[in-house]
Amino acid sequence: MPAISVIIPVYRVERYLDACVSSVLAQTFGDFEIILVDDGSPDGCPALCDAWARKDPRIRVIHRENGGLSAARNTGIEAAKGQFLTFVDSDDLLEPDTLRRAWEAQRQYSAELVIINLVYVDDDNVPLERPDFTIFQDEVLDEAEVWRRYFALGEQKVYYAIACSKLIRAELFRTLRFREGKRYEDQFLMPRLLAQCGRIACLAYPGYRYVQRGGSIMAQGSSRNYLDRSEFLLEWCDYFAGKGDLLRAEGLLNDAIQNLSEKERFDLSTPQQRARYRADCRACADAYMRLARRTGQNTMRLRAALLRLGLPVYQKFLQSKNGR
Repeated sequence: MPAISVIIPVYRVERYLDACVSSVLAQTFGDFEIILVDDGSPDGCPALCDAWARKDPRIRVIHRENGGLSAARNTGIEAAKGQFLTFVDSDDLLEPDTLRRAWEAQRQYSAELVIINLVYVDDDNVPLERPDFTIFQDEVLDEAEVWRRYFALGEQKVYYAIACSKLIRAELFRTLRFREGKRYEDQFLMPRLLAQCGRIACLAYPGYRYVQRGGSIMAQGSSRNYLDRSEFLLEWCDYFAGKGDLLRAEGLLNDAIQNLSEKERFDLSTPQQRARYRADCRACADAYMRLARRTGQNTMRLRAALLRLGLPVYQKFLQSKNGR
């Protein structure tokens, strides 16, 4: 049984894949396996994966029909033999000491999760000035402290959110999987992952090179342009309400509502997308009603009722309330 399973989903990354796999094989820590999950890539990636497996016995390849990043990661989770998992996007890179530092931190602090610092780089592996991740320092946190830091940050909050750049105890995925068919799948996973962690070791060492390339999801504009953002915020609302943090829950719900009110941002050109948008709006009303039951506040019941009448009605209520 290897100490670490490195799961690399592969899809249309011919230019990047060799460098990615080479950066993992160059680790100063050697007790790992690599699982290349070819997600039905239509280019030369399937052959590249097979060629790598012939070169090194630590590499296994799984070929599957295209199902998206989450499905590929889930396939890797189910095949992994390691005590710990780490996810590497196939266009990204690891510094040589990354796995060793993460493993030593896990052992030192008995951490369920180790977060590795990162640096954004361009297509040519040149570091980008923004965001600046040098603000992070070595520390050990619990779940509540991670959330406090997350909500206090701007762009740098990705340090806590993304699934890659982390060493995760495999047992945490006994029932946990990435949400398939969603953008920002890391955000949907985050609450359920952190909830299982007693100790989270955070490293300042910038061991993960996060490539920013055209055509990737990261390059497709603000998350506010996609319904997935409001959907994970609604899930976070329920999560924090369940923990008794009703103020945080309402704040997240209001952010989801505000995002949905920016209707011009979304692609609603298909009946399916329009139905999804309407369902998300109804979910906001339902979430306010759940908060009303927890708090007994009639103002929340009013907001739920107005949301059921539609977002335009609710927006008019807010405008009148604010004297506009």
